[in-house]
Amino acid sequence: VVGESRRKEEYFCFPEHYCACYSFFYDVINRAEQLCCKHQLAARLAGSLGACIEVKVSDEQLAVLLSEL
Repeated sequence: VVGESRRKEEYFCFPEHYCACYSFFYDVINRAEQLCCKHQLAARLAGSLGACIEVKVSDEQLAVLLSEL
């Protein structure tokens, strides 16, 4: 997911469990004020509408992606 900030930061987002954005950690994890962030909502909506592309990766590729978080 690409953020809207001037720096165009990229975040890993797993719709049901995790997002690497600041809002997820601040509002969802630390303050427990929300159930999910806007990136997770967008990913869930895209999945429901069939507007996303599902990509399968090997366990090794996933491990590399997660190690870069």
